[in-house]
Amino acid sequence: MAKRKIVLFSANTRYIGPPLGLLSITKLLDTDKYDIKIITRNEYDNYEEEVVKQCEGALCLGISVISGFPVKVAKKVSQMVKEKYPDLPIMWGGWQTTTLPEITLDAPYVDYVCMGQGERTFKEFVDLVETGNLNKPAGVPTLSKIKHLGYKRDGKIILNERTGTEDLESLPDFNMDLINWEKFFEVTDFGKRVLRITTSYGCPYRCAFCCEPYNSKRIWKTESAGKVINYIKELRKRANFDGLMIVDSNFFVNEQRVSDICKGIIENNFNIKIGQVNGRTNNLVKYKPETWELLKKAGLYNILIGAESGNPETLDFINKDATVEDTLKLVDICSKYGIFLVASVIVGLPTANYFRDSNTAFQEDLDGILTLYDKISKNGSNHHLLTFPYAPLPFSPLYDKAVELGFVPPTDIDTWSDYEFTTVHVPWISKAGFNKILVLNYISVVMSVDFKYLFESVPKYLEVLIVPVISSLKFISKLRFRTKFLSFAVDMWLFNMGMLAFVIINKKLKLVG
Repeated sequence: MAKRKIVLFSANTRYIGPPLGLLSITKLLDTDKYDIKIITRNEYDNYEEEVVKQCEGALCLGISVISGFPVKVAKKVSQMVKEKYPDLPIMWGGWQTTTLPEITLDAPYVDYVCMGQGERTFKEFVDLVETGNLNKPAGVPTLSKIKHLGYKRDGKIILNERTGTEDLESLPDFNMDLINWEKFFEVTDFGKRVLRITTSYGCPYRCAFCCEPYNSKRIWKTESAGKVINYIKELRKRANFDGLMIVDSNFFVNEQRVSDICKGIIENNFNIKIGQVNGRTNNLVKYKPETWELLKKAGLYNILIGAESGNPETLDFINKDATVEDTLKLVDICSKYGIFLVASVIVGLPTANYFRDSNTAFQEDLDGILTLYDKISKNGSNHHLLTFPYAPLPFSPLYDKAVELGFVPPTDIDTWSDYEFTTVHVPWISKAGFNKILVLNYISVVMSVDFKYLFESVPKYLEVLIVPVISSLKFISKLRFRTKFLSFAVDMWLFNMGMLAFVIINKKLKLVG
């Protein structure tokens, strides 16, 4: 009997890494019954046409979507497919559908949504489609019992029960040959051939600006150290990577698991760097010295932490359950072991100060962050901050507070497609204030990031041109840092234009893979 085809598409066409979410939802699918096609921009330049082509004779189309630009991509592809195959079920999943299921289902080109973790949801949905009963009365009892599923019936939107996070250890591995891993390398400050992986799902903490507490219900589930190491072994057979990004919401919750993973990496002589790994200050400061030594030996390059603010009252307001002192203590620990710290902070959280005087509150926020930056990076180069303007997230505890302060939410799927987290959406952050945030981020990146692997990845004649320019920008950025001068950022404009030009030229000439 011929296999039935399932088509999966990643709508985040600006994302370079592998489609980990799509790969994950294939874990429970019977590969003896189903032929799975995963389509990404990395592997298909003509991805829109490829999706439509592959949908001929398919059981269903699944699309991974986050809010912002990917919604535009997903909309166009869905409309193209609907026009040619009007009866083909289309399911969207990802953060867009997890946080905005009703708005997503309002779109005529979206039939079903997955809210949150999707391995079992997608498996049960696909099996129902395969029976031919999806749109028949016989299929209704099964459809209504599929957890995390949203759908439309008789003009009504129905959202099934959400149950938080499911156990990962008991799930089988996905077929690693569904994609060509060589197409998903990234050049970072710790490697030229870096791949992304996940080892856990969910987060046990309660940050009020985040939608994760409602999504995973503060349940954190993991793959065991042994399973993680076996995964890395299998990945190495398919791709010669020199670094891994572990993109879990919080990798460091369980110190023993972290220690065991490090031991496995060391024992197997993977000889890699590990970077951009998310953790919590109040958790990491409790780690034993032996664990830090293992982390360093295993190749840990940097840690991402949410410092969020230099103001203790703001940390209490957002239920951070961590302190400024925790951040500073972690800085000292990381410095001791030669591990870089990247601390993210948020400007414009809807505290009581913004209700009184938003301009004064913004300046106090910025001053607090600059003071924290001084303490984090005493010489302006070792560790750095990533500063974000507050963007209200639907499905987060602070969302209603933001609306009360004057935030006007997008009203439909098209306006949510313009909701980018790199721009300002709240009226209490001015354009001038946002520009200061941009300059602060530019200073931090140029001062702190090691461009070594970028230099090694370009032809020598370009390296001769790029190195002096970057060195000059680093010098100017250090002056800006010392003087806290965040205006007249001609150097930032030159840097951004240079990076944009490089991206455009690289697309044509393929200077860097």
